[in-house]
Amino acid sequence: LLRRMESLASSHSISTVTNSTIETMPGSTSDRRNIQPDVRSYTKAINAYSRSGRSDAGEQAENLMREMENLYNSGENPTVRPNSYTYTGVIEAYANSGAPGSALAADRICEEMIRKGKEIVVDDTRKDGDDVKFNARAFNAAIRAWAESDEPDAAIKAESILGKMRELYKETGNRDVKPNAKHYNSVISVWANSGEKGAANRAEEILKQMETSGVDDSSISPTTVSCNAVIDAWAKSGEEGAAEHAEVILDKMIKGHLNGSKVKANVRSFNSVINAWAKSRDARAAQKAEEILDRMRLLAEEGDEDVRPDTASFSTVINAWARSHNLDKAERALDLYKQMCELYEASGQSNEKVRPNVIIYNAVMNACAFTMGDSIEQHRAMEIAHSMLTQLEKSEHGTPDQITYGTFLKVCANQMPEGETRDQIVNVVFRKCARDGQVGQMVLQQMKALASPAVYEKFFQKSLDEDVNVNDLPLEWRCNVVEGRKRRRRHLA
Repeated sequence: LLRRMESLASSHSISTVTNSTIETMPGSTSDRRNIQPDVRSYTKAINAYSRSGRSDAGEQAENLMREMENLYNSGENPTVRPNSYTYTGVIEAYANSGAPGSALAADRICEEMIRKGKEIVVDDTRKDGDDVKFNARAFNAAIRAWAESDEPDAAIKAESILGKMRELYKETGNRDVKPNAKHYNSVISVWANSGEKGAANRAEEILKQMETSGVDDSSISPTTVSCNAVIDAWAKSGEEGAAEHAEVILDKMIKGHLNGSKVKANVRSFNSVINAWAKSRDARAAQKAEEILDRMRLLAEEGDEDVRPDTASFSTVINAWARSHNLDKAERALDLYKQMCELYEASGQSNEKVRPNVIIYNAVMNACAFTMGDSIEQHRAMEIAHSMLTQLEKSEHGTPDQITYGTFLKVCANQMPEGETRDQIVNVVFRKCARDGQVGQMVLQQMKALASPAVYEKFFQKSLDEDVNVNDLPLEWRCNVVEGRKRRRRHLA
């Protein structure tokens, strides 16, 4: 449409459609001006690229902006001078594209916008910077671009944009560029996801800046999102003492709300702390994670619906027990599963947040796979794992996936001695797995580690020292395998 407007404007006549008959009217200068694309036309096209999801969206959007500049500077079209909305659209197009180098490009356009906004060279009628005014939306898009990039020092770059916003607001007093809690939260999240050493400490320092500045300016005061992002940063850090740091922030949120603060812990706050304990190497990790879960349940029973435990709460605690060195980890995991079932039934099966799903069944089996102890403990672990697989097969809450079958095979490998009985179980389980189209990479890995040479050759027509590629298997064996993030999204849906 933009190109059509340009074409019509540059022609010697304008065509109009009336009653399906094309009439040609002499084109006056005013006629051409009326249909000539202006800054809004180009900017809308740029915004369309921004929302397109195309990997080249940023590049295409910038090309349009450069075309606008050329048309304006040449005097060919004085109505297409890029403005704040134009620059914002280009930055957002790069941020949304996810293409390699898009964060650097968004940062470059942001710097250009700042320079344009600061220009004070005056011509006959106006200041050159009048059309490009700073706005918080553009800066937030640039921060988001760094948040979604894999560039080194992305967190530092994102924080530097926040610093520029503060400086510009201090210099100009322009409230459109004044950073608020949303911008601080975005930068905290970048640090949380950066994986850099010291990221959690830096995220917490930014939270403290918000607390200090928020005393005089409520728009910068920490929110629940701010605190959750810092808790998440500690959970992901893997640093010694990370879980304690995360729990301190949670306790502060709870006490602050009791004293009138608007910041209120929610289920994500608690789940992030549980996750911090689950990932820690502390000998008390599983017990501490379950204590956090118990706190959630107690608060929910007292009427706080915002912290009622969900499937993620229970599965993370179960995984904490699986990682522990406790001998009774399988029983602990089974008990948590039963608690979930009781909560779900008590709600009249209406509380979908605690409806057991395949992730829960897999988590319990994973605890069984890593159970330690004597033959009695091993036998009990096999019983529990078999019970989970059988219940899942009959359940309305989900169906076994490749993780289910792979984990059950791991249980067999760790808890059963080699021999005919184990071979028989492996034979039955693999046939079910192939029937369900769930033979994925994890199942192949476990078969190679577990199956006897005869069983392995029977299914794959190869010896144990030969690898099997998933793509070489019959399609019906692997047709329902979902890997990586897609698998997680499907289970959480």
